Amino acid sequence: MRLELIENEINNLYLLREKSAHITKAARSATLANVLAPLLCIPMFKDEVTPTNLTTWLVYMFIVVAVRTWMVYRLKYEAEKITDPQRDLKIMSYAVGIVGFGWGLGWILMAPDLGMVNRMIYVYMTTAAMISSMFAYSVNTPTFYAFTLPIMIPSLSSVLWSVSIFPWPFSVGLASLYIVVLSIAKNFAQTFENSVRLRFRNEKLYQELATERDQSIAANVAKSKFIAIASHDLRQPMHAVNVYLELINLENLPDIEKKSLAKIKSSIHTLNAMFDSLLNISKLDADVMQVSQRVFRLDELSITIRDLTEAKALNKGLLFSITQPNLMVRGDKLLLQQIISNLVSNAIQYTERGEVAVRFDSVEDCLVIEVVDTGCGIAESEQQHIFNQFYRADKTRSLHDGLGLGLSIVQRLCNLIGATIEVSSEQEKGTRFKITTSFMVSANEETMLTTQAAPKPKDVHRNLQGKYIAVIEDNPILIEAYRQTLGNKGAYVQVLSEFENELDEQLATIDQIDCILSDYRLTQTTGDLLIQKLRDNYNEEIPAIIVTADTSPSHINLFAQLNVQVLHKPVSFNDVAAAIEKILDAK
Repeated sequence: MRLELIENEINNLYLLREKSAHITKAARSATLANVLAPLLCIPMFKDEVTPTNLTTWLVYMFIVVAVRTWMVYRLKYEAEKITDPQRDLKIMSYAVGIVGFGWGLGWILMAPDLGMVNRMIYVYMTTAAMISSMFAYSVNTPTFYAFTLPIMIPSLSSVLWSVSIFPWPFSVGLASLYIVVLSIAKNFAQTFENSVRLRFRNEKLYQELATERDQSIAANVAKSKFIAIASHDLRQPMHAVNVYLELINLENLPDIEKKSLAKIKSSIHTLNAMFDSLLNISKLDADVMQVSQRVFRLDELSITIRDLTEAKALNKGLLFSITQPNLMVRGDKLLLQQIISNLVSNAIQYTERGEVAVRFDSVEDCLVIEVVDTGCGIAESEQQHIFNQFYRADKTRSLHDGLGLGLSIVQRLCNLIGATIEVSSEQEKGTRFKITTSFMVSANEETMLTTQAAPKPKDVHRNLQGKYIAVIEDNPILIEAYRQTLGNKGAYVQVLSEFENELDEQLATIDQIDCILSDYRLTQTTGDLLIQKLRDNYNEEIPAIIVTADTSPSHINLFAQLNVQVLHKPVSFNDVAAAIEKILDAK
């Protein structure tokens, strides 16, 4: 009971504060109107009202408006010191009331001397003041009456008394209007009070939800921004490295330099894999990653994973083992490879001695994978958080570099392919990750292959012979490389300008474009705009490829909406040619 009384008291205090704030703000906004209106009365009333009465009224209005303004702004600038909103409302009632009395005083000092036209004008002025007060001051009934009654009583009295000036329908209409104003003011006050009390009940909850939402949005934006910027800034120079490496003539190099170049390319391949991990986050955020259903040999996947990870384990002095079952699997091979590779890399990173093992099994003809290590383990209290982005267990946070993205990617990829992932771990003994997929497993190769949907026959033109490829690029080195690579495959390469006037002149002489190859960030514009321009010009959905270092979810969504193939830097010229061949095959 006592808690309920305390809550009601706080609620009432909150309501009083809201009323005080509303009225103070309204009074502050009405200051200019209460100054200008009396000034307008001077030229209109000076010929009819005695100078003494007019001056008296004006002096009173300016003084009380000044007093009210001082009181209003004192409350504004001392709001932090004032803890009694009830007192504030009383002060505002007095401040507003003396102004209302001034408007009523005008009926006594000036109205008797005014003709019909000016008296009607004053009726409209005072009525307008009352109507505005209905929204400004009615939230607190004493304040509203303090302003309106000093206006309402003398104005109605004057109108009813002056029957020779104001016809009785006007008097009745004015009285009815005042009644309506009072009724609306009462309803407005009740509505305001109900809304404030409702806001009071929900404000704390809203604040909590808003805080959590803002934190989540901020974290997601920061993450996406970091990934996009880091990926873009790193991909650009790596793409340049790839370009220059491909331009090197291997035939003229000694064997030792060929070996060194091969090692460089291998290192670049590793970096590309790291970039792909960052790209996966962006694709997952953009919800554009697709799952394919293909039949593949499990032993081939096993060998690929071994080749990618074994050397890293051996360099740390760890034993590495992976089973190579002679089975056929139906599912997305690449996504599964990413999942297992991430888990193995994570296991090797946090294992200082012992072994890392990958085991394949089947449960009810579905593929099950286990990745086991003898590393530092994960505390039970930490296990529920390890799949969160940027999260790392406290024990390992200072021991290893990293952003905590690997397991987050694994979790999201598992969700994408419809797999479940479980973790069991004991500190200082090791960790076991178990992935249960819906991928069908069978030892009968013929059954698996025959159940796979046969590809539709296509008009294959793998050599690009006779195809017209439009290239939009601002780097002369890349332009010449594209000319050579695509030209060797029989394609006609047409380099287009990114500048509108030059492009229009070029398009006027070109009858056919089979595929568009464009960099995204050009000198003056972006590739997506030029692709759309070309499609509009030829009134055709021309197949298009964009080469870019941008990996943000917003750009990935943009490219998906544009229906273009995206190649993320760094990318080789052969990969570009292969992408063009593939996109034309699918046409």
